[in-house]
Amino acid sequence: MASSPLLSVATELLLAVVEAIDDAASLRSFALTCKLARLLAEPVLYRAVLVTTGSQASRLADALQQQHLPTRAELVQVLDLRPDRGADVGALTPLVGAMTRLRALSMESPFEFSDYGASAYRRWWEALMQGYRALFLDVQFGVGLQNLERLTIHWSGAGSRIWLLTEFKPILTLPALQSLTVSCAVLGDDLADGLAAFAGTTPLTHLELIECFVSQKALTAVLALPRALRSCHQGIVRHQTSRPNTYQASPEQQLAALSQQRHSLQQLTWFDKKFAYGTGVRRVSTVPGRGLCDFTELHTLTLDGASALFFSTLLSECAPPNLDRLRIIRHDNGTVLDHPIDSVAYTHIPGIPPPFSLHQHLPKLHHFDLVFSPHRNDAKPLWAKPDRRDYVKRLGEDYYGYGIRLSIFVAYRGYFIPPYLFGEEVPYEEPAYRAENAWFSPRMT
Repeated sequence: MASSPLLSVATELLLAVVEAIDDAASLRSFALTCKLARLLAEPVLYRAVLVTTGSQASRLADALQQQHLPTRAELVQVLDLRPDRGADVGALTPLVGAMTRLRALSMESPFEFSDYGASAYRRWWEALMQGYRALFLDVQFGVGLQNLERLTIHWSGAGSRIWLLTEFKPILTLPALQSLTVSCAVLGDDLADGLAAFAGTTPLTHLELIECFVSQKALTAVLALPRALRSCHQGIVRHQTSRPNTYQASPEQQLAALSQQRHSLQQLTWFDKKFAYGTGVRRVSTVPGRGLCDFTELHTLTLDGASALFFSTLLSECAPPNLDRLRIIRHDNGTVLDHPIDSVAYTHIPGIPPPFSLHQHLPKLHHFDLVFSPHRNDAKPLWAKPDRRDYVKRLGEDYYGYGIRLSIFVAYRGYFIPPYLFGEEVPYEEPAYRAENAWFSPRMT
């Protein structure tokens, strides 16, 4: 093989050929032919690694421990630990810290909720968690994960669905971390201890909390850490049945904590549990503080559930001055669209802001998206009622008259709930209506 014409061409051309091969088996075969082939192929083979079974974890651990230069652990840039139920990935955990070029890391729990009652699973899971604690603790001493930019954690506790972020506090101050997504975590008051020293120093630009219990003190401390947070997904608990001894921050307290990032926040997704499934919105008479009026960079706001606090904020002098797109997600079949549309009746349409109020308080708003997200088994054709089409057309024309483009989508939900794990079906959106050309989806008629 050493005399092969292929290996006699310029190294740059060989690298281009290797990069173009998307079949891992072929790359492995090529890497086994000679030292030069290995040096060319292994950086591609180990660049992004997906682990879903215990045997994969064991084989990868064995491969990473073989002594070659450069070490294979140093070649890994993306690691997805998405184990199947019961898959033991413990052999791999001690080696993650040696992945000095790791940029993205995703981790999931290796067992389901039904397994939590088994003591064997609890001992196994606690041993794995101990390895993860050591991994993140090393970061404080300048060891491992120093270049990690994206981290996603979908864990659970040893005996329940939830886990304590306090036990993994170094995650919040990783020196290069720009994007952090965690689910089913408890952010209690004790999480805030010691974080004040890092306020305004971390490079985090995206924070996503999914199905999390969050206290006011913890959220205030966490949102004080980034120098300039640009995107935030504020996902409080909606589906969890476990109830830790942790006080959940109120919407007003969450907004106050978020105001620490008013100078930089560009995109905000806000979950509202109380009004997620109802058709009405209870107005509140006052908005605490200055609301969102100091969020001058905020251009996209998504309300998942019709939040009374945010409706009152958007329809007042506390609205964000430069908002370009407003998205409202409702978990129903669109019955709210059956209400007559006229200048008097707008105030009686639950959950849809009237055009003139949005225009008055959001002068930069150009896009208003309504997303209806019924369960797939309950979904009905959105435009089956002729009157509903007429009402929506008139509503779209009224918004368009104020320079706001109304679009309506349907997001079909299956049997899974957030967080959506590897291999699970996630909701998908289909366009149903566009105001600029009065288009109605024929599939939903």
